[in-house]
Amino acid sequence: MALPTRPAAAWLFAVLLLIGAGLTAFFGLSANGYLVPAAMLAIMAALLWLGRAGGLFKAVAIINLISGAVLVLTLAFGDVLGDRKLDVSGVALLVNLLTGGPLLGLLAPGLLLGLRTGKALNQWFNPAAIAA
Repeated sequence: MALPTRPAAAWLFAVLLLIGAGLTAFFGLSANGYLVPAAMLAIMAALLWLGRAGGLFKAVAIINLISGAVLVLTLAFGDVLGDRKLDVSGVALLVNLLTGGPLLGLLAPGLLLGLRTGKALNQWFNPAAIAA
């Protein structure tokens, strides 16, 4: 059985995630809190490169996007929350950093668009769907 060919989108995003992991790890040498997003970016790059755990990959990207949006919206319009504004934005920041940080948030729209049914990344993560 022939191995499936890795799509160009997988190459591009995996390389971008790996470069982002390296840059984030470099900044993590000065601020240890950035080592977690660097590790998550490296894990996401490996999952994308191998085409494994597509559901986990998609879930992490979605959680990252949602937490980033909550963070920005809370800081911009969270005055109605009063004293809880910083609590909500702090939790959103921690969740965002745990799921790959701001760089994954920038790449996530492209990744999620590529994970739609019939697209190359979706077929990369689900090779059985192609064979059926």
